[in-house]
Amino acid sequence: MLAGVSIGFRAIQFIFSVVVLGLAVTLIKAQVYDSAPVTTKYSSFTGGFGILVAAIGVAGLFFDAIPDIVNLALDALAGLLFAAGGIAWAIGIKGISCTSEYDADKMLGNGLLNLGTVSAGGQTGYGVGAISDTAEEVFGHLKSNCQKGFADEIISFLSFGVAAGLVGLGYVRMRKGGGSSGAGRYVA
Repeated sequence: MLAGVSIGFRAIQFIFSVVVLGLAVTLIKAQVYDSAPVTTKYSSFTGGFGILVAAIGVAGLFFDAIPDIVNLALDALAGLLFAAGGIAWAIGIKGISCTSEYDADKMLGNGLLNLGTVSAGGQTGYGVGAISDTAEEVFGHLKSNCQKGFADEIISFLSFGVAAGLVGLGYVRMRKGGGSSGAGRYVA
């Protein structure tokens, strides 16, 4: 029974990690000026790391060569990394409503959402302005980027919860199996 629950958690971990990675890569590829913000790059790292941890976790269910303590440690590390990513996004977009036109200036001034800035002759140009023809398009890009950032934040926190659940399952498996992966218990 633990194997089925573990596989279910691993599937969720994999899907959440792919979403975190996908959202971050989308924002990175859209960057117009400068390089992408550290928070966005960090999210791409955590998403990729989560995919790797999910794959190793599934392999650990079937191969004795991967001890439960390895999966337990990787899940704990992944949980901490995802929590840090969620906190970084929460701090970065704090107080901004993605749908409020009143927050358009806040979004435009936010380095996580404006696709970079360039200054010349006392004027500041924004990446979202470089790819938009009208103020409505600028707001549409800012709103979309804000929603992607907010989704990345939420899914990072959910990924932390999944990792915490996997740490709990790993602990139970270690207690029952004496520290080996116990593949023989799950494969008939």
